[in-house]
Amino acid sequence: MEHLKKRCLSCKYFRPKTITDGLCRKDTSLAPDYQVTAHGDICEMWKTSGQQYYIRSGWLKRQIQLVEGE
Repeated sequence: MEHLKKRCLSCKYFRPKTITDGLCRKDTSLAPDYQVTAHGDICEMWKTSGQQYYIRSGWLKRQIQLVEGE
């Protein structure tokens, strides 16, 4: 199952921003300067995002289509 791979895109603390990276919000003391990480990065603080993974991957696919269509 793709969403069970322990990578940033399927982590509760991750928020995608572009088609290549996003923000890791695991350390709230850094707000608003969160660490930028790639979608495929892995860390020890990973926590499953559940259904949110499918929403993120759908958003990512659409953003890639928009970029390729330009």
